[in-house]
Amino acid sequence: MVSYFFPPLGGGGSLRALKLAKYLPAAGWEPEVLSADDPRYHLRDEGALGEVDCPVHRTPARRYPSLARPLGLVSEGREGSRSLPSGMTRGGGWRGRLRSFLSRLGDLPDQQVRWSRVARSRALKLARQGRYSVVWTTSPPVSAHMVGLTLKRELGLTWVADLRDSWTVGPFFNPVTRFHRFLQRRLEEDVVETADALVCATPRMGELYRRVYPEFADRVTVITNGYDEEDFTGLDGLTPHRGIVIGHAGTFYGARRPDAFLAALETVADERPEMGLRFIEMGTSGLEAEDALDRFARSRPDLISRLGNLTHGRTLEELARCRLLLLVIGNQRGAQTVLTGKLFEYLRLGKPILACCPPGDAADLTRSLSAGRVADPDDPREIERALLHLIEEPTDPPSRKSIEVYERSKLAGEMAALFERLRGFKKIG
Repeated sequence: MVSYFFPPLGGGGSLRALKLAKYLPAAGWEPEVLSADDPRYHLRDEGALGEVDCPVHRTPARRYPSLARPLGLVSEGREGSRSLPSGMTRGGGWRGRLRSFLSRLGDLPDQQVRWSRVARSRALKLARQGRYSVVWTTSPPVSAHMVGLTLKRELGLTWVADLRDSWTVGPFFNPVTRFHRFLQRRLEEDVVETADALVCATPRMGELYRRVYPEFADRVTVITNGYDEEDFTGLDGLTPHRGIVIGHAGTFYGARRPDAFLAALETVADERPEMGLRFIEMGTSGLEAEDALDRFARSRPDLISRLGNLTHGRTLEELARCRLLLLVIGNQRGAQTVLTGKLFEYLRLGKPILACCPPGDAADLTRSLSAGRVADPDDPREIERALLHLIEEPTDPPSRKSIEVYERSKLAGEMAALFERLRGFKKIG
């Protein structure tokens, strides 16, 4: 299993690999993990590593020096910010844009490319010992797939390429030059053509890749993210927060912004002060979203509590004490394929969901389970109406039976079944 993000690196990016490694042994597969040693990454969850009992190999998260440094555009400690997700820069104005442009020139396919070179060498050394039947790589970062590509071409190992987000056809693909766009598309084609199977984390992403690569459509399968039942032990009986508290976990960046929600929150809170509305935000956000949250916190400290980065367990505890849960997916190209992992944990918590998202997989899932209300993420008035509806006309949460298909142990079983098919038949299609 090749995953850049793995505990002690925290955040949603590590959960898919972590839970797969946790539950594969019950399905008859013994995992080994190849991950990154990245002390500069801003999210940590040291305790999560205790969930698995398998070998974990780590290679240094080396990065090429930024071209901004010789021009004096990188201040001391600035390079560490490159460990933030795409879109989460820590500088503004023309200097920030130039710094970002120069920093990204060497990122082919992404800023973890130098890590992947070291990881490929380590993976080859391990694989030549004859210890692996299947190699599974997950992105982002897409550099992880370069490891799978190498093992497939040089050793002929069965390879499953797993996409948590879409690549060149996705909402977060923003190459710095046309040359970078061309090369990334070629790399994506190599991965799709060479991998024995392509696993997509959302239904529409699967449809998209079947449409863009019709000759390889039979290799594409969908295995979503989910929730781990063990993570929710003891949460159902927690004392709720006073008043009507709305919780959000994760990152605001790019088009995924809180502005319209905050405007709606303020309006409803002022018009209905007896409700005791309050927003609890957990996570780290990009510069523009961070500015919006800071401004709101200064002007309306009575309506927002910012808890910063918490461990996964602490985050679930806070969410379990909230009355409502907030999901935001921005209006942007490809957003219909986004189905954030937090939504499945929201469903398991059984709290009404205010889903500020465009038409797509997230909206479909929320509606199909009657789990909340969907609103345009850029329309404060629509968000106000959805929020009031959730408060004034509460409904029962989805039944446990209706969501258990998303339990992590079952999803690991699906992945294991795919491995078995590939081991027997090599190629899908």
